[in-house]
Amino acid sequence: MTNRLPYPTRPIEVDVLGRAFRILEVADAEALLDELIDRESQEEGPLDDLIPYWAELWPSALGMAQYLLKEQVIRYGETVLELGCGLGLPGIVAGTMGGIVTLSDHLPPALDFARENWILNLPEQPVQLSLLDWRHPDSSLAADCLLASDITYDVSNFPYLPQAFRQLIRPGGRVILADPKRAVAQDFFSNLPKEGFDVEKLQEIVAFNNKMIQIDIYELQLV
Repeated sequence: MTNRLPYPTRPIEVDVLGRAFRILEVADAEALLDELIDRESQEEGPLDDLIPYWAELWPSALGMAQYLLKEQVIRYGETVLELGCGLGLPGIVAGTMGGIVTLSDHLPPALDFARENWILNLPEQPVQLSLLDWRHPDSSLAADCLLASDITYDVSNFPYLPQAFRQLIRPGGRVILADPKRAVAQDFFSNLPKEGFDVEKLQEIVAFNNKMIQIDIYELQLV
């Protein structure tokens, strides 16, 4: 645990197309979840807002990072907002490509870890960090490119996301989503054209925990 982080950590090295990125994640995510459940029992507040999805690296974040590098998606000098950044890997990759990056999440500990991971990989490059709940998007953070990996895991989020996308991209901007083929999300993606988005679907295959996992990549633009 560094002096700036609230939980014990473990370092991992993530290979993205032959490039190594250093990431700190929570050493024991299950123990952290138990701690948060115990805290929730003593305080008022929805447990789902406390579940530390951010505490570990997920395959979709790796798939997003791989896609950004392989396709050279980020243009030098453009603004990039990572929504629900967790540990921050896609945003960090965007930063290595010259993006002007804001890492956002709705939980402060996630931003603590994202900041440390940014410093580990891009110590000389500035980054903005922002508390942001996609249910209440802040249009002042709108960027040229919005990144979000594995945010389509809960149907209760789906009514909020299209409006968040509209408010968080600049005119002519684009949204890039990564999803591990979750069955619950398929109708959401199918309905995006009805919400006014042009949708292009691509795929990435990532090696994760000794498995090959298929990640769907969606590029959205407002019509």
